Amino acid sequence: MIRYIGKSESVGKTSGILSANLARVATDTSKFARWGDNYAYHIGDLSAVVLPGHELATQTLKYRSWANALFEAVNTERPRLRQPIFFWVKARRKDDIGIWTEFGPTRLTFLEYLLIGIASSIFPSSSLHK
Repeated sequence: MIRYIGKSESVGKTSGILSANLARVATDTSKFARWGDNYAYHIGDLSAVVLPGHELATQTLKYRSWANALFEAVNTERPRLRQPIFFWVKARRKDDIGIWTEFGPTRLTFLEYLLIGIASSIFPSSSLHK
C-alpha cells in the first residue's frame, strides 16, 4: 500500500539557487527535503498532532487526518504505528525516464502527478493525498 508520494525540487523559489528544503540536509533536520521536524514540514506537523504539548493552532486538519490514519492513538507520549512505515527517497536527474518509457525523460512535477494518480487508483482508501 502506498500512503504518500511527494517531491522536493532542488531549485528553490529564487531561480537557480538551491532550495532551502535541501540546504544543509545532512545536518539540519528542520526542513529535510519537506520531511523536516519543524512546523510547516511533514514530520513537524505530524508530531504536533501525535505528541502532546503542541498548541492547537499547529494541529492542522491535514495532519490530524494523517495521524489518525497512521497511528493507533494521538496526543500520546508513546505513539504506536498501525503498521510498519517505509520511507523511500530517490534523487533524480533531468534525463531520468518516468513510469511510461514512451514519454521519455519526464519532468518531476509531471511524474509526481502521474504517480499520485496511479497510487490513488490502486489504493484509493489508503492515500494521504486528500
